[in-house]
Amino acid sequence: MSGSWYPENAYMTLLGDALRETGVDVRTPPLSLFFPLTRAVLANPDADAMQLDWIYDYYVTTGTGFGPANALISVLRAAAFLVDVALVSLLGVRIVRTVHNERHHEGLYPRTERLVNECVFAVADAVTVKCGAAADAIAATYRVPTADGMAVVPDGNFVVAYENDVSREAARRDLGIDDDAFVLLFFGLIREYKGVPDLVEAFADLDAPDAELWLVGNPHDDRTEAQVSALARSDPRIETRLEFVPDERIQYFMNAADALALPYRRILNSGTAHLGLSYGRPVIAPAIGCLPETVPPENDLLYDPADDDGLAEALRRAYDHPDLESIGRANHRHARSQSWEQAAETLTSLYREPSGGRQRLGRLRRASDS
Repeated sequence: MSGSWYPENAYMTLLGDALRETGVDVRTPPLSLFFPLTRAVLANPDADAMQLDWIYDYYVTTGTGFGPANALISVLRAAAFLVDVALVSLLGVRIVRTVHNERHHEGLYPRTERLVNECVFAVADAVTVKCGAAADAIAATYRVPTADGMAVVPDGNFVVAYENDVSREAARRDLGIDDDAFVLLFFGLIREYKGVPDLVEAFADLDAPDAELWLVGNPHDDRTEAQVSALARSDPRIETRLEFVPDERIQYFMNAADALALPYRRILNSGTAHLGLSYGRPVIAPAIGCLPETVPPENDLLYDPADDDGLAEALRRAYDHPDLESIGRANHRHARSQSWEQAAETLTSLYREPSGGRQRLGRLRRASDS
């Protein structure tokens, strides 16, 4: 498995463990700077398949301090990466591409991104997505693959990944929140596409003196931190914790909240939504990407992002809801029904299929004809 692998990544850890339970020998080889995938395959000659999750790290460059230089280096790295993927496909190892995002979250190098994605899709033996809507979105955005040519492999839950033994009352005491306050929580890495300014604006329209909005997470950069800090100062009901939250502290914020607010401007998959379900939190979010398929019907707090008042109305619905706890219980039940074992079984069947050179050739021809 190749991608952003590190022990703190619950997705990779839980999926890797579930794959091992199905009998798969999962390896996460160190990735060298030059032709890392080919060298990983050569160092593991008995490998049957390589799963590619996040591929931006292989070519996206941002650190030179000079935009044109970043773009040029990204193009050169992208070319080397595509050669690397092509060599792996010639070595008899199945390539399984798992799609997490439709596009780069910050919109970096869109032409290069399109070329890289379409070439990888064409070469891959299998492409997996998290939901049916994601398959439709990828098929509409890129020339290959088709929606019915992708395998839908939903994520499991995070119930066992994080501690959850602190009560609502204890969590609120720890954070200094009154028992009768209504708490909305934004949680996660703060980036432009997550729409935190939109949430602050909508919250300002919520006429509720007992409501609090907690913005918790590490800003993506200094500009984002300054923007969020300035927005928070505009309303005394807003609290911020603009920092990385260790795993053992996540439960305090989740269990202290009445609802989790995720005002994404664009999204395909949301690990934070899965996290909220795992903690039994009601989820306020736009009805886009996989979110309508992620939450159960009882979580009637999704809104139309095309409606200018949609987010504000969703916050009001949550505030006025007579029984948010019932939504939380339904979300927790739904989370527990999503198992990593199911995901692992589907992926294992994809790994064990014969290498699809003929299918790859057909996809390459369709891409060139388009």
